[in-house]
Amino acid sequence: MRLVRYAGPSAARTGVWTSAGIVDAHEALPGLGDVAAPGDLVALANAGTSLRERLANAVSRRPAVAPDGLRLLPPVGSPPKIICAWVNYREEGAAPASKTPIFFGKFSNALIGHQEAIRLPRITSKVIVEPELAVVMGTGGYRIPAAEVSAHVAGYTIGNDVTSFNHRLVDLLGTRGPNMMAKTFDTFAPMGPCLVTTDEVPDPQALRVREWINDSLEVDSSTSQMLTSVPDFISYLSEFVTLAPGDVIFTSSPRPLRGPRYLSPGDQVRIEIERIGMLANPVVAEAQ
Repeated sequence: MRLVRYAGPSAARTGVWTSAGIVDAHEALPGLGDVAAPGDLVALANAGTSLRERLANAVSRRPAVAPDGLRLLPPVGSPPKIICAWVNYREEGAAPASKTPIFFGKFSNALIGHQEAIRLPRITSKVIVEPELAVVMGTGGYRIPAAEVSAHVAGYTIGNDVTSFNHRLVDLLGTRGPNMMAKTFDTFAPMGPCLVTTDEVPDPQALRVREWINDSLEVDSSTSQMLTSVPDFISYLSEFVTLAPGDVIFTSSPRPLRGPRYLSPGDQVRIEIERIGMLANPVVAEAQ
């Protein structure tokens, strides 16, 4: 099921994205609020197959709204944690940066939704985008075995790890490494457009990942090229911290086809991941 969180008149609402468009879940299925509040996609994803089947039947009998007619919000509004993998894709002809997975974080102020603008800060001149499969946790856990990770996942979405090259460690200190300063400016974590439940993504390691800036294809790869798989990475994380419902995990980005492409005001960024959809965001300059 493809679930969206969108802006209602006074609060976030939950929608089901069908081939006909988006239908409000709570209007389609009375009583759904007893299981999941409007805008809580994680609770709905956790509710089980039987309820989602009832919801799908109810939605099929309701009129749909075109996605362009709604303001889509990030699938999770205030994640307890946003955790990101660093350098988790194979680079042709190069040794991995580390044989051990390395992670860093972003703050929730960086989150924006589909079609919201990435804002270029005044204090940086080299901003890039990084297309990533993002995992949303459904249930918490500590020391989760890799074989059991899928039972803890609510679903998948698209994340964009926007990065300021001016604030990387290699530029600040001369050494490589993950650095939160470069990653967590306001608007530096676009996410969406929907949350796709796990039954729609049988293998998260078999998804094509592409990114365009304007009409130029910048990335064309597959999650099969990850160094550490989604289950192994999440299991590894859970050795450090207890993962909570609604935690978002960015799983790193493939190498671009060419060198870094720095954003300019007026650019249009599009990221497409197979089975999930397309996340699009315009680029604007920070107001003076």
